[in-house]
Amino acid sequence: MTFEGDSTQAACIPNAAAPLPSEADASNLTAANSDTNTQTITQTQNTNDIRSQVVNTLREWYLLASDSIASLLDGRFAQQPAQDLWLLGRHYDLKVENGEQSWALGYPPQIVKDFSRLIWCTYRSNYSAIAQTDFTSDAGWGCMLRAGQMLMAQALQLHYFGRNWEFDWDSSNDASKRQLYMDIVKQFLDEYSSTFSIQRMASLGGQFEGKDIGNWFGPYETARILHGLARQANHPVSVYTTTDGVVYLADICDDEYQPTLVLVASMLGIDRVNPIYYPFIQASLMLPQSAGIAGGRPSSALYFAGFQGDELLFLDPHFTRPAINLRDGYTRADLDTYTCSNPRRIALSRLDPCMVFGYYCPTLESLIDLRSRIELLADDGIKSIVTFDNGHAPEPAFQSDATASSSDEVDRHPEPPIQQSTSSSDADYYSCANRPKSESEEVISGCSEEEWVTEL
Repeated sequence: MTFEGDSTQAACIPNAAAPLPSEADASNLTAANSDTNTQTITQTQNTNDIRSQVVNTLREWYLLASDSIASLLDGRFAQQPAQDLWLLGRHYDLKVENGEQSWALGYPPQIVKDFSRLIWCTYRSNYSAIAQTDFTSDAGWGCMLRAGQMLMAQALQLHYFGRNWEFDWDSSNDASKRQLYMDIVKQFLDEYSSTFSIQRMASLGGQFEGKDIGNWFGPYETARILHGLARQANHPVSVYTTTDGVVYLADICDDEYQPTLVLVASMLGIDRVNPIYYPFIQASLMLPQSAGIAGGRPSSALYFAGFQGDELLFLDPHFTRPAINLRDGYTRADLDTYTCSNPRRIALSRLDPCMVFGYYCPTLESLIDLRSRIELLADDGIKSIVTFDNGHAPEPAFQSDATASSSDEVDRHPEPPIQQSTSSSDADYYSCANRPKSESEEVISGCSEEEWVTEL
């Protein structure tokens, strides 16, 4: 009598008389193992994708609830919403005619359409590991780098399209615009070959700022990284950075003028934005040169594109999506992950004081116009954080050997000192990365997904 167990055990005992497997059998076994591994990887990716979707949904609920509670505490729900809205230099009148509005909920279609043209850079996962690390996602630490990407992306849209543009995805007449738009997005895909990819930004941040990959980057550090990457790539859009609020025109116009994104990093308070700067933040988003503002809540970066009353409209990078690989063709569904049609708002009183203001100037005349407009703000009693100087920036008062070597490789012009003090503690404080956080403003949205779920 033969039991099933006997045959199984017998098969596991080596038998010299048993025939060796053929090459075909070996090939089939290898293919089967390969298919199993592929299925395992696919299942893991699907599990991660589902997990990210759950975390994204929970985070959205949490933010909506926290924003609503903050609005109640501030008494903003009892106020009439502001009837003027500004989106990157464009004004929208929200006045209701004859007591009736022409749209159902939220914002009018023309505002939603304009907002959805912004390139939305968010956390991504399942991309190639960053520079000899195991990081295949920037969730939990890359939000300011993503906000910086959005600043640069808006500058590129202004550079190639101007402020007034749109295209029909399905129209053959708009094929060139569609291709140009895809070429812009490709510069931010999560591949080393992409000019402003998260891999390049994090790697250069490690070399240039001495930051370990996986650590949070501050606004000024992000601005310098964008400056370095644009210079390394000999990009058609130059990036100029300053931390003391002074734009040195001779540094920008030293040679033949090149279209320039001016990034002004500043700290507008201690743990909150000083209300004296509210009007300037709003005025900046009204300028035709505005490319937006990278800032956010404490330890939680956002990209600001406009305002309505005392609230800023923003794009939030804290949503994890699967990375899109660099390839020849892309579907509309691929590019839809880089758009958002749901404008959200946050009160100026809830902002972290560390910000980077972006101004795109395609011509020298545009730069001169920016100077005139900002200088005229003083006539309206608005305290500006940006001034202009016709000369060159002074040499830094102190520069370490490591910083000097990195600066020689990356910077087109010498940068002004971070502060009058040259101590490392002061520099760290000003960078906003290690600035003490307000206990009342602690948010869990800057945590990793594991920490975020645990907090919930």
